[in-house]
This record gives sequence, structure tokens and C-alpha cells, in this order.
Amino acid sequence: MKGKVGLVVLLLTRAVVASSQDPKVVCPSRPVEAAVSEAVTLQCHLNPPLDASNMSVEWSHGPRNHTVHLYRDGKDSHTARGEDFKGRTSLFHQGLTKGNLSLKLSSVQLSDSGGYRCSFSTNSLQDSCDVSLTVGHTVETSVVIGISVVILVIIVIVWGEIRNNQC
Repeated sequence: MKGKVGLVVLLLTRAVVASSQDPKVVCPSRPVEAAVSEAVTLQCHLNPPLDASNMSVEWSHGPRNHTVHLYRDGKDSHTARGEDFKGRTSLFHQGLTKGNLSLKLSSVQLSDSGGYRCSFSTNSLQDSCDVSLTVGHTVETSVVIGISVVILVIIVIVWGEIRNNQC
């Protein structure tokens, strides 16, 4: 009986130690901001760091979690990407060995705004976290729009003055 109790305690201790060392997926809590046509990195990593090169890593987007990037069996799966993201996503492959699951999104579009989910899985583990991306126009675009509005107002005022002088 004493031997069975010792075995149970040993197994429970190993289970607690193993579960406390299971990696968790960590994402930033603040929204990530990007400008149209630029590249952005959506941060995601394993804590504690763990070699993820033999794990499945999936990035999905939106309320229906459409896959935008899938890495499994040691390589990227190009067939799993949504058409809107084709050729615009990549992982940092060398960083996978250190638990870096971050996604680089190139040529950002306004439609890329929203929630993203970073997920990893092995045969025995699975976890995920969420990242929010806000896409806006660059400062230069805002300045051009502002200047255009000012010029338009000046044209309207000048045109009005010309019409009043002709009457």
C-alpha cells in the first residue's frame, strides 16, 4: 500500500511539474498600428522559449478565423492562405527555434484591420493568443488630404469672388 501511495505522489508531482513548464503563447495586449502599404510585425512568442520549428503555427484573421498563414511539418503551407493575404505573410523561420511565432504582414491594406489569432500546437499541446491590428493612412497621406481640402476651399472662395465681380 505504501508503495502505491508513493507511486501516485510521484506521478502527480511529475504531472504538476510538466504542466507548469508547458509553454504559453504570448501576444501584446495593446493594439498594433500600421500604415497602408507598409509592413508590420504581429508579435507572438512562446513563454518559456521553446523550439517551435517542429510544431504547427497558424495565424488567422477576423471573426471567422480565416487562415492567413500556416506552418507545419517544418514548412509553410501556401495552400492554406486566404487569397487576400497570398504572398504578403511570412514567419521568422530562424526565430522559430527560439519560440518566435511572429507574423510579418507586407503591403498592409485597410481591410487587414481587425483581430488576429496566433496558435501553436503539437501532438499534446495547444495554445493561442489574440492580436489587434489597426490600419490607417500615413502622416503624409493625411497631410496631402489636408492640403487638398485647403486648396479646394481657396478655389471656391476665389471662384465666388470672380462671380460677384462679374455681376
